[in-house]
Amino acid sequence: MNPLAYITVILATILISTSAFAPSTPLTIAKGNTMSAPKTTLYEGLGFDENAKPLTRENEPDEYFSSPMDKMSDGEKLPIALAGLAFVSLPFIAGLAALYSSK
Repeated sequence: MNPLAYITVILATILISTSAFAPSTPLTIAKGNTMSAPKTTLYEGLGFDENAKPLTRENEPDEYFSSPMDKMSDGEKLPIALAGLAFVSLPFIAGLAALYSSK
């Protein structure tokens, strides 16, 4: 093959590989297709209910979601927080102990 063919093959390879990353149109539609589905907007579960009353200070306590842990005092939450800290820390401490005892 001559050098011009090599250059052509290399340029074609670069063109093909880089065009794969080029942005495309958001929706590709056949030109002959004139029918389209009607556009609808769904707001299910997103809080966009038209009949919902706005949340105010007066009706907030009735609609407020609180977990059982939110109702606990800080003294009751402390053992749970310490247990979580120990759960995360103890594997690292055990690993260090195993590392240093193996020497």
